[in-house]
Amino acid sequence: MKTTSPDHSKISPTAKLVAYFRQFSDIPFSRDVATLIRAEDVLKNFSQGTNLTPEFLKWAALAAEIRYKSIVSAIKKEGITQVLELASGLSFRGLAMTEDPEYIYVETDLPELMQEKQQILSKIISNHGLRERKNLFFDAVNILSFPEIKSAIRHFKPNHPVAVIHEGLYHYLSMEEKERAARNIHSVLSRFGGAWITPDFLTNAEHERRLQTHSELQNIAQGVQDTTQRDVHKTGFDNQQQIVDFFSHSGFKSCISPQINGSYQLTAMQKLDISEAEFKNYKSLNFNIWTLTVE
Repeated sequence: MKTTSPDHSKISPTAKLVAYFRQFSDIPFSRDVATLIRAEDVLKNFSQGTNLTPEFLKWAALAAEIRYKSIVSAIKKEGITQVLELASGLSFRGLAMTEDPEYIYVETDLPELMQEKQQILSKIISNHGLRERKNLFFDAVNILSFPEIKSAIRHFKPNHPVAVIHEGLYHYLSMEEKERAARNIHSVLSRFGGAWITPDFLTNAEHERRLQTHSELQNIAQGVQDTTQRDVHKTGFDNQQQIVDFFSHSGFKSCISPQINGSYQLTAMQKLDISEAEFKNYKSLNFNIWTLTVE
């Protein structure tokens, strides 16, 4: 099977969509990325010409900042200093975290996006006067290919736990692909120990409830579906217990916690003048982060 198929590469443009909303926070290098990839043009393509309201911009910027920072917070909570990020997109979380020399970080994605990412990385390093990091690595990997994953984990120290993370990927996978991805991650954690950390596990009802908050989100969701040719409703979970059972069957123990836990600041609150009432409405949607360990 050719794992880096055109089918999966159609998911990659969503990384540029998220990059637009990250720039309204203090996420490292997010403004550089948004400028370099012309993220505003990407947003226009996905939104199908719909003008975005300030209310929706606030919502989406909060979502992007919280999702990014909740993952970093969870990694630090677990005390893990080796990180494998699958479908890393354009977050450059690895570049930020490897400022601490204790971390070893491997960013992965499909080949075409990784090539573009390397070009952006060179410009960011030049713009900020950074030195190239010996503890940061970039590999072309499809989450469904264990040989590619096996090659990427060569960078890690043996007998040291690994955090396997991804953000905005899993719900695009079919159930059969979800199972294969889970087996691959299970193999990594069985070898190193550690945890699988992601905010990606949603029920269909949770997904639908969020779509109903803003009409613009529905338009963008349709644009994403048209681009990726993936209908997340057809590949989603019916309820949270089904998610727990699915991963238990795959050999994992699940721990669920809220993404908003007070461990980090939300700078989009000030930059976009988000009120406490607006923030409370966002929190009511109960965004979670999942930490899975091998049973």
